[in-house]
Amino acid sequence: MGDRDERRLLIVAGETSGDHHAARLVQALRGLGRCRVRGVTGPALRAVDVEPVADVAELAVLGFSGLLSRLPRIWSVYRRVLAEARRFRPQAAVLVDSPGFNLRIGPALKRLGIPIFYYIAPQVWAWDPGRAATMAAWVDRLAVLFPFEEPIFRAVGVETRFVGHPLLDELAPEVDAGSFRRELGLGPAARLVGLLPGSRAQEVARILPVLTTAMTLVGRRGSPESGPVGVVAAAPGLPAAAYEGARASGLRVVAGRTRAVQAHADACVVASGTATLETALFGTPHVIVYRTSWANYGIARGLVRLRRIGLPNIVAGEDVVPELVQDACTGPAVAACLADWLADPGAAAAVRQHLGVVRARLGAPGASRRAAAWLWEMVA
Repeated sequence: MGDRDERRLLIVAGETSGDHHAARLVQALRGLGRCRVRGVTGPALRAVDVEPVADVAELAVLGFSGLLSRLPRIWSVYRRVLAEARRFRPQAAVLVDSPGFNLRIGPALKRLGIPIFYYIAPQVWAWDPGRAATMAAWVDRLAVLFPFEEPIFRAVGVETRFVGHPLLDELAPEVDAGSFRRELGLGPAARLVGLLPGSRAQEVARILPVLTTAMTLVGRRGSPESGPVGVVAAAPGLPAAAYEGARASGLRVVAGRTRAVQAHADACVVASGTATLETALFGTPHVIVYRTSWANYGIARGLVRLRRIGLPNIVAGEDVVPELVQDACTGPAVAACLADWLADPGAAAAVRQHLGVVRARLGAPGASRRAAAWLWEMVA
């Protein structure tokens, strides 16, 4: 099991973003002392020598309708994690985001006598506030990323601490603006519109055609003289075929440059999710969009209690950027937002000013370090 000074931790990250944030947490923990970590991992956790019990890809589900087909694999991961917990006897289980899986595995791990540290709170405040109260029975410490979450969970008895958002530690474009434009073969006067249709194949298939139509309406693409240039940020792991329609319509598709697109575009259109918060922190005006199947949308509308779906608007507590969801997510509607910002520098500047509220409310850099210190204190 290792020497007495070595901490043993079981970690469960359920998707790509959780894997990335969990890896930064592990790096911060290793700066505090020796620890051995096993769990449900993705590439980022494996890169920091976390021993895999299962892969985050096995838990990937998009929407409610995709859950049934994945249940056997999810159940297999559940069994493997519990079996490993019995063998490894960790001093704490670290659950990272992924409420669909972690809200089920967490109580089971607690019944084995393992203390639970939850990092990145499940967004129960959005879809089931009552679940926050049930977490008090099995979560020992909850480290949250948004300031408004701390009083919500504390009020129902969960020991909670706002640690800040890890994006503030790592948010930087891959290349500077000049280099990015040279890669695209564009001069400094070209107007760039960043298009981020999501990270999953189903999202891209539903959302990218809307964005392609919007760019057709905004103006011709392809050179500084003929109008705005649409640049699609390709998601890692998706095949080139997912973007063929966009290329055929004259849009540029770039890989490995998502944050350069967010930071250096004059305006963006972004599928709802963490990418909207990233774009907000860069101060880039953007439209938040989302489309899903009618089955998934109907279920979601019955569960979600919030009027706003975009993280920048939720954090700000007001509509700092527009949201276009389902029926409202159309090419003409997206084009209208973009055209206003591209034609009126004052309108774009006003959005940038409002986006400053988002950064101000997320606290100071150092989230991973603060969360790691609180966890280390728990297992000391």
